[in-house]
Amino acid sequence: MTSESSSLYDVAIIGGGPAGAMAALSAKKHHPDYSVVILEKTAELGKKLTIAGAGRGNLTNVYLKDNPASMYHGDKDLLASVFQQFSYENIITFFSELGIPLYEEKKTERGKIFPLIDHAKTVRNIIVDELSRVHVVVKTMCEVKEIAHLNTFWDITTTDGTVQAKRIILTTGGKTYPAFGSDGFGYELAKKFGHTIISPVPSAVPIVSKNPLSHYLQGEKMNIAASVFIDGKMMEQTVGDVLFTNYGLSGSAILDISRAISPRINRDGKQGVAVQLSFFPTYTSEQVMDIFQERWNKYPEKLVSHSLWGLCTEKLASAVCIIASLPKDKKVSELSDAEKKFIVTILTSFDAEVTATRGWNEAEFTVGGIAGNEIDARTLASKKAKQLYFAGEILDVDGPIGGYNLSWAWASGWVSGKVQ
Repeated sequence: MTSESSSLYDVAIIGGGPAGAMAALSAKKHHPDYSVVILEKTAELGKKLTIAGAGRGNLTNVYLKDNPASMYHGDKDLLASVFQQFSYENIITFFSELGIPLYEEKKTERGKIFPLIDHAKTVRNIIVDELSRVHVVVKTMCEVKEIAHLNTFWDITTTDGTVQAKRIILTTGGKTYPAFGSDGFGYELAKKFGHTIISPVPSAVPIVSKNPLSHYLQGEKMNIAASVFIDGKMMEQTVGDVLFTNYGLSGSAILDISRAISPRINRDGKQGVAVQLSFFPTYTSEQVMDIFQERWNKYPEKLVSHSLWGLCTEKLASAVCIIASLPKDKKVSELSDAEKKFIVTILTSFDAEVTATRGWNEAEFTVGGIAGNEIDARTLASKKAKQLYFAGEILDVDGPIGGYNLSWAWASGWVSGKVQ
């Protein structure tokens, strides 16, 4: 064993995000006598954690109780092994033992688990305090420039000098929020030791779509259905908030379905993608037609736009009429059957062509990373280099929004920290 004052550490963790912090705590838990150092390029640990759940800290998800591997994209054997070793219940216990009680947010029924204090920064500070308590050495503003394996130890060149370690755990994250330190450099380190990198693309990201609804409803946010169509085939759908923007579409529903869009556009360089919107997610188009026909029969002298009020906002009603090329003074009694059908089509199956996604600064997660079949599923050790481990977003694993990706950080960090 090495002492903490020695220049040779037992474990060096490159990257001080949630996965890195958990890896350090796990290493000290499983090997109390090991010296452990975290090398973090920014001024503080866990900056991405502080913005999780819009700053409230969506730490995990209750739906990980059963078959957690099914919730993720990635190597299923690797996922199953990791969550078998550190499950949803283990995550809950981990935070409970840190003095962080949790609760399930019921209003969305999406299983999101938050700290009772609803404050992610405090959670981060508690974790940092725990790292100090168990004597993990933390070096901030310490950017790793190169790593080399020298017989029995690793030589790590940093902007703050050279660090040597018997084992390395790479937890440098993906490419999202580069201002927080995730710039993809970890991929370059892994590639030098023979690892395959599945081309990273942004996920949980707004989309670019020049369409009339976004133009006329700019700044409006509505709870509606959003479905992804690729080459005319529906690939994914959800119901949630859609925010209409000057560049296209955002909001939780769009972030949810962007996982089906981004690889097609950003990795494959192909188009043929559309998002179909319905402002009446629990009704068929026929049912919506019946609802409007009933009011049109009752109020034939109303202006068409006014006849939509109540079921639509004034702004949406106005946008529908403009898109349908209906004059402002047109009355319900003057509507043709074709115009009625077009109104209902706009409201129940409006197709917005997607031409791009927004970039890494606006994405929450990375799709892609180190290929899972090159990692030992039991230990998260590299199959290409001895005493090299991985955890977190640097691996080709990603889940939906709602605490799943942080859960992967906690679980994979714990498993990697067991180091052999």
